Amino acid sequence: MKKKLGVFVLLSSTVLISACGNGGSSGEGSSDETIEFLVSGDDVEGNAMSNMAEKYNEEMDANVEVVEVPYEDMDTRVTNMVRDGDPPELIRTAGFSPLWNDQLLDLGEIGNERNVDESLFIETDNEVKALPLDLTAVGMYINKDLFDEAGVEYPTSEEDVWTWEEFTSSVNEVTENTEGEYGFVMDQSEHRLLTMLYQFGSQGITPNDNGEYEVNQETIEGLEYFVDLNNDGTMPKNVWTSGENATSMFKSGRVAAYMSGNWQLQDFSENVNNFEWQSVYMPQEETRATNLGGNYITAFDGTGNEEATQDFISWLYEKENHEEMANYGGYLPVVEDAEVDYEFANESFEIYQNEIDASADVSSYMKREIDTKQLTAEGNAQDVLREEVIGVLNNDQSIEDAIETTTETYTEVYGNN
Repeated sequence: MKKKLGVFVLLSSTVLISACGNGGSSGEGSSDETIEFLVSGDDVEGNAMSNMAEKYNEEMDANVEVVEVPYEDMDTRVTNMVRDGDPPELIRTAGFSPLWNDQLLDLGEIGNERNVDESLFIETDNEVKALPLDLTAVGMYINKDLFDEAGVEYPTSEEDVWTWEEFTSSVNEVTENTEGEYGFVMDQSEHRLLTMLYQFGSQGITPNDNGEYEVNQETIEGLEYFVDLNNDGTMPKNVWTSGENATSMFKSGRVAAYMSGNWQLQDFSENVNNFEWQSVYMPQEETRATNLGGNYITAFDGTGNEEATQDFISWLYEKENHEEMANYGGYLPVVEDAEVDYEFANESFEIYQNEIDASADVSSYMKREIDTKQLTAEGNAQDVLREEVIGVLNNDQSIEDAIETTTETYTEVYGNN
């Protein structure tokens, strides 16, 4: 089947593999059955997929072509290919389009056979349209040098997780007794903000019995606390109001604590040399919670290579292969009982896994619900809350106004889907 590559940027390690078959089969293929695998991400993520394709090449007889697509172009590229009647065999993606929904293969059998975490399945029409491929989670970093200099303690186990009040008091004590400028910084991200709100007891932005979206009182209390942290100088307000880079600010050594995620671990391990950093357990108020992220794998019908494509997907989820892929990319595993021996920051990865295991169900539920809506709703309400909170921080509106606009937008976009 001839494929339209357009201006896709091929990875330098693009792999041409011949024939498909999972670890438990000996599927026959031929060199002219090209399986086009579109991926987006940074070099580490792209190389992880290429490395796995190279291993597949050594074991099987298939022809898989790994193609890198810029993240911001993935939705448009794939949608255009679908409209042209020439979809790719499979993609690694963080988002979806409703135009894809009716042309996606059901991957439920593979997910169940390979013990993939079913709480992260994307399902519509009683079919699993996407499987989680690589998992990320929100977590907390501290500048250990600043904490040690100030003589301030921090959690070293799950038995002494701090509350938000204890955390705030601790980071402010650090800045008062060191040259640190700010106690805490958070990426300008709705994803990170929701993590904090979940810890206050928020159940996310959910529909009531009438289909109208709403939030609970704990969500409002969490937002009030977040706004107070910005207004009292604990957090640098310009990260959220002006887009100051939170990662750069933390890496400069000016901030005591930083809420981001496990995707930073490789960069910090390799490039932060001006101070000692450490992953620690996040604060909680009503409950422990993180927020999950990552990418999915999904496959298209109508390519002529459906069986071979599913063989390749099944192979990727074999426990040994999945562990290897997670190590290459610095991912958290999604296959039951997978144990990854990372080449860096093993103790940090253990903390992230413990955070996931201890988290309230909302940490995975909301991600799955909103991602699924991308396949069934014509619009997208992602980042509405973030933009409304920025308006609060700029003194343009109240928290109540921000909540009202957010819930009304969710109802308008998702209410009938």
